[in-house]
Amino acid sequence: MVNNIIGNFFMRRLPALRRERELTRKEIAKGVGVTLGKYDKWEAGKVLPKSEDIARLARFYELSVDAFLGLTAEESEAIHQRLLEDAEKLPPQARKLVLEAMQSESHH
Repeated sequence: MVNNIIGNFFMRRLPALRRERELTRKEIAKGVGVTLGKYDKWEAGKVLPKSEDIARLARFYELSVDAFLGLTAEESEAIHQRLLEDAEKLPPQARKLVLEAMQSESHH
């Protein structure tokens, strides 16, 4: 259920951003560093982008992750709180990646 909701979100959000910027799917895939096939699966909602893919997409569009996802300040704060809680349960290297991403996020 949750994956369907998230998949539907990316099916709307990715094409909308692409059209807004007048870019091709191929240009975005190349800019993000993924294959066109993988990007197409994201737009089709067949595969969900991983956290690092979302970060690369946001960077490609020169947006914070929160802005890329269209989050309100309240939604962002709630998600950041959950990420911090979840990060405590991760192996050290994974925890470091999450915390670094959140740190760079707060500087935008």
